Amino acid sequence: MTKGSKKYKSIFYKILDIVFIGSLLAAVLVFFIFFFAMVNNGVPEDIAWKYALGSTLFLVLSWFVGPILIIQLLIERTILKPLKEITQRLEKMSQGDLDTPLDAKGSYEIEKLSEAFERMRLSIRALVRRLKKYGS
Repeated sequence: MTKGSKKYKSIFYKILDIVFIGSLLAAVLVFFIFFFAMVNNGVPEDIAWKYALGSTLFLVLSWFVGPILIIQLLIERTILKPLKEITQRLEKMSQGDLDTPLDAKGSYEIEKLSEAFERMRLSIRALVRRLKKYGS
């Protein structure tokens, strides 16, 4: 990655950004619904403003932000962290370290990916050893 480029952002974080922006738009809509419903029922605008804002903040924090943070935490722990481990170990492999095993833990798919890379590492290591043995 070049020095001036933006830091890579995972697709999962991009999805969470979209969900977050959608949640904010929904919060604005909820605010206006609460506000105009109270004003139409005779509540003074300044009081309706405060109650609508308080209700909207409560809904945003409990329904939108909380679940988004929980989803982000789950994605980080179950998918992104194991993928980062696999990527780091593959970087070492590409630099010639064929002795460090790839044993990342995670979801079923992550473990299957790690197992496939481990088989590839062992095959490459065996091939390199055979080439050194018969090439000398």
